[in-house]
Amino acid sequence: MVLPVFLSTPAATGQFQPSACLFALPPEVRQGQEVDCGYLSVLEQRPVEGETRQPGDDTHKVGDAPRLIRLAVAIFHPPGGVQHPDPLIYLSGGPGGSTLETLRYGYEELTAPAFAAGRDLIVFDQRGVGRSRPALDCPQLEEYMLDLLERQLDGRPADQAETESLLLSEVSACRAALNQVADLGAYHSAASAADVEDLRLALGYEQVNLWGGSYGTRLALEVMRRYPHGLRSVVLDAVYPPDADLYLEAPANFRRSLERLFAACTANPVCQAAYPDLENFFYATVARLNASPVQRPLENPFTGESYTAPMSGDTLLALTFQALYDSQLRFLLPGYIYAASQDDFTFFDRLRGALFGMQSISSRGMMFSVQCHEELAFSSYADFQAEMERYPELAGMYRNSILGGLAYRICPLWEAGQADSSANQPVSSDLPTLLMSGEFDPVTPPAWGRHAAESLSNGYFFEFPGLGHGAGHLPGCPRRMLLAFWEDPTRAPDASCLADMAAH
Repeated sequence: MVLPVFLSTPAATGQFQPSACLFALPPEVRQGQEVDCGYLSVLEQRPVEGETRQPGDDTHKVGDAPRLIRLAVAIFHPPGGVQHPDPLIYLSGGPGGSTLETLRYGYEELTAPAFAAGRDLIVFDQRGVGRSRPALDCPQLEEYMLDLLERQLDGRPADQAETESLLLSEVSACRAALNQVADLGAYHSAASAADVEDLRLALGYEQVNLWGGSYGTRLALEVMRRYPHGLRSVVLDAVYPPDADLYLEAPANFRRSLERLFAACTANPVCQAAYPDLENFFYATVARLNASPVQRPLENPFTGESYTAPMSGDTLLALTFQALYDSQLRFLLPGYIYAASQDDFTFFDRLRGALFGMQSISSRGMMFSVQCHEELAFSSYADFQAEMERYPELAGMYRNSILGGLAYRICPLWEAGQADSSANQPVSSDLPTLLMSGEFDPVTPPAWGRHAAESLSNGYFFEFPGLGHGAGHLPGCPRRMLLAFWEDPTRAPDASCLADMAAH
């Protein structure tokens, strides 16, 4: 395979340097043939109009020069060669999720649609993530969270106040360590959007197609806002619009997903006969486990390490939330819930172990920087507490979670600055955009996709029956619509196959 022409560009617009692929590839993928890798150098500090900065923000320089950071990039080529000059750039979720470190597990999901479209697929780890440098990882924090699985401190039970205090201390320690190598206020969506534009310019493409998933849709929308001239089309899969309040709306979004699950079981004669009164069984089990948690053996499937941890009702809620992401689990989840009501937690134990393993491939510091800078900066803890009153059955899960109430206490420690108010406004654009949402998605509901489409004059929104978090990577109807859109983004793809999905 032949690399695109790499332009010799000034540092302000990025420079690309080919290198070895420093991550695990599937055995059939060969460097220099099916894939080419390298690093894109970009400015760490990108001035953004209206954004507040922290004291000492000008200290992260090399001598008198602005500091450059490196983004790890991989360019995958279709087996028969490209049929179209405009590639796909995939924007991963999180924020903080590394696409490259997990690529060997999801290679087919990402490359199959791109190759069927006859286009190169460009995958990169966003600034602060994974194989990019610096990576805003918090390994000591992850270790602490594993150590506290048994809720023990010095051989005695630890209460919530103690564990939270220690966790915040670990967050502060991680912040202090990372602040020695990075300006934590420089890692946010506006800066990452500029990185995407630099990547396009450095690789010499006149136009590209963006394909964003989850948080990647928020980043894609920011690119649309700031750099529309370099875009041919945009796919937003599991839409996360900038004016949504992820933390404040989380309980309502999860509750909606649960209600869809219970209603689908009730409407299905087989499910209803096997698992009658599923909703009441579920919440009764949550209440029982919160009153008397049970100790469960767990194993990290990636390392083989074993743990023992309590299974509380709030833990069962959190694991059910994660299970609803996966479209394939939707038909199995009622059975797993019923089994848990009979003290059979086999499925949830395995899921929990896998989630522990995944923690090490997510850059927690990057997540804090992005969310504190542009999400929680526009959210109110008082409003969050009021929302907890509306959903008392879910309050325990959210109040003491990094993805809930704890985030409001972490951000004052993280000091990532605050985005301009424009970062919290809808994106208006006439770019061809395909918006995809799954019916059962517990975190980015279809309503968010519909809302984002309102200000996109050439946006086509579709809700996919029966699916969870993310649709475009799945074969069948979603992929056919995706390929039709990439072939001709000026027309809405044929959506007649949605009726067949609804029938099943």
